[in-house]
Amino acid sequence: MSIMLKRRKSESGQAMLEFALVTISLAFLFAGAFTIGAFLTKALQVSNITRSAAVLMVRSVTDTKADLNLALAQNQRILIREASGLGMAADASYNPSSTGNGAIFLSKIILVGANECAAGVTPLPSGVPPWTTAKCPNYGSYVFAYYVAIGNNTRWASYFGTATAADVDTDGTISAANIAKDTTLQVPTATMTAVITLSPSQYALIAETYADVSGISVFSIYTPPVLYFRTVT
Repeated sequence: MSIMLKRRKSESGQAMLEFALVTISLAFLFAGAFTIGAFLTKALQVSNITRSAAVLMVRSVTDTKADLNLALAQNQRILIREASGLGMAADASYNPSSTGNGAIFLSKIILVGANECAAGVTPLPSGVPPWTTAKCPNYGSYVFAYYVAIGNNTRWASYFGTATAADVDTDGTISAANIAKDTTLQVPTATMTAVITLSPSQYALIAETYADVSGISVFSIYTPPVLYFRTVT
């Protein structure tokens, strides 16, 4: 009789141990599944924000009647509101936070050709055309023609580089003179052509979004990477 009791106690203890091990394993699996699911949801949100940013930039850059200055916080709130839950807002009014968990970069990059040189180099030097880099320093180079950074641009930077703040006007545009002559605005050719190749005087409008979503990690089992999405139009 005592032997049977000992066996039952032993089996009961073993069952409890197995249950505990299975429960711990399932907890880790559920935590991982939750993290991955939340990560995918955030990824979709960041992708949508990037597309919205591209649409707004196209409107701002190409439609002079739109009066949509994306360098102003009041207009940037449109995107920050869409980024709700990503930690990019500084306050309840959805003003962008310079120390938050994300950043949005809006760029217009142009391949400087004869048209840009003629518009930006004044007075015109003798003997042109043809243009050369001696007469138009940015001739044949990819150059920022518009640049707006929204959010935490201290932690992140555009994949294409950073336009010199002194060259960027209050609406994000860059003057014809700087486009033609300021070499600090150049984007490395290899960097640009890895994404898109332009012909002289053609430009691309590029929206980029970074978002740190590591806060959704549970038990630190799986820490999601920083999300990055880019749209080129």
